[in-house]
Amino acid sequence: MHKFKTCLFFLLSLSCILSARQIDTFYGPMEVEEPVLLELIDSPTFQRLKNIHQYGVAYYISHKEEYNRYDHSVGVFAILRANNVSLEEQIAGLLHDVSHTAFSHVGDWVFGKENGEKDYQNSIHAHFLEKSDLGDILRKYNFRVEQILPVEELFPALECSLPDLCADRIDYNIQGAYHQGFITHEEAVAIFKDLRFVNNIWISTCPHLMKKITRFSIFMTQDCWGSPRNYLTSRWLADAILRGFDIGILSPEEFHFGIDQDIWDKLSLDKDPVIEQKMNRVMNSKQYFSLCESLDQSDFVIKSKFRGINPWVIFDSTCLRLTEVDDELAEEYEKARIVIERGWPVKIGQY
Repeated sequence: MHKFKTCLFFLLSLSCILSARQIDTFYGPMEVEEPVLLELIDSPTFQRLKNIHQYGVAYYISHKEEYNRYDHSVGVFAILRANNVSLEEQIAGLLHDVSHTAFSHVGDWVFGKENGEKDYQNSIHAHFLEKSDLGDILRKYNFRVEQILPVEELFPALECSLPDLCADRIDYNIQGAYHQGFITHEEAVAIFKDLRFVNNIWISTCPHLMKKITRFSIFMTQDCWGSPRNYLTSRWLADAILRGFDIGILSPEEFHFGIDQDIWDKLSLDKDPVIEQKMNRVMNSKQYFSLCESLDQSDFVIKSKFRGINPWVIFDSTCLRLTEVDDELAEEYEKARIVIERGWPVKIGQY
């Protein structure tokens, strides 16, 4: 019996070795041997993320970075794996964005966004996993969807509240900062190797590198994620998509499971006057709104979430917030926070 168990263990180990392969990530190749991870990565639903731009509609109007939800998801997985979290948390990180519709957060507007904070993708995530090919793969390896939902209560390394870092926030700030020229790829890899998850917080020993990605988070909050232009173009594109549903050129299923470029092309070429008007506004957005000096001049005020990060860093052997050790950055951070909290007074043009 002992020899049989030894032989069986050897065969299982050999099987894992033979099935292992390298997965390319932004931070370098990672050796992956777990069949569940490899099958999830190879699945059509996960591969679809290569055609979902990280910044949604902003890709078509202002942020042309070739950075997609696949790159981001694999990056999050790499950060978690490098920090030896559980297999469940690695799976949760890998799959955390698969339920995004085309154009990512435009889906929030299409399906009922009113106050700028609803994440539609999160509300459908469990159902999406259950009904897609990913659910079949998870069940094949005896995982339940409830085990791998990307929520802080289950997986604090993956998700946590601002201004703290989490694996999700770490990756989109590192890769984004690289694409915008805030850091080099060598610096990105250095941050990846330096950050460690200790006592439920991510800690860095490199304040100078944290300053660079914190400045990126402040920049993107104002220039993309929380900008009035992104707010309005997302809203106008959502209007065009809803009109597409109404006249039958698009279906909700296509929006949930399709890719950005296919739907963009369909809307851009359609001659319906409502769709033409909305797409014209999206593509020429700067002609259709202006920022006002005062509230009384504006049609309304656009408010969004401040997404500036404030990492924990080791400074003089003490763990502190980055803004506690860098007065210059603290001033930049607070100014940006006040701008976002106050909101953007906007005038809509009728051109």
